[in-house]
Amino acid sequence: MKQRATVVCRVGTRILLVGKANSRWSLPGGKPEVGESFEAAALRELIEETRLHAIGMQYLFAFVGTRTCHHVFAAHIDERHSPVPSNEITRCTWAKVTDISDLDTSVSTRGIVDVLALNRRYDPREQSRHQRADAFVQNLREALHDVGLNGWTPAL
Repeated sequence: MKQRATVVCRVGTRILLVGKANSRWSLPGGKPEVGESFEAAALRELIEETRLHAIGMQYLFAFVGTRTCHHVFAAHIDERHSPVPSNEITRCTWAKVTDISDLDTSVSTRGIVDVLALNRRYDPREQSRHQRADAFVQNLREALHDVGLNGWTPAL
């Protein structure tokens, strides 16, 4: 099974998606180089694909897709900086969490967003778009202890 470092960047209720020419949208990330940690790969891939530098990085969970195990990290970025497509990436966008299911995204990207948008108080099949977006933000905040970067690993 392939191993991949995958990065979630959030601004409000929007997340960063990247795309190669003629491909689906996905979360930034890629394969670690020989001897490279997943965290280092996540940081490197974020810079290579978007030119964004993470202020901090936090491991969230592993998401196992059909052929790839995604080691998912949340990156804290300076919201004043905009992503710039770089290397093999030809486009970047900030997409609303609630629009992910309507976009042409990879199956794993939809799955990772679905995991982060789960709200234990509601049946996922009956969640409103607002509840889904709110759950996504709250789950990331809880996972990251999003208060003054407490809980964040400083970027390497």
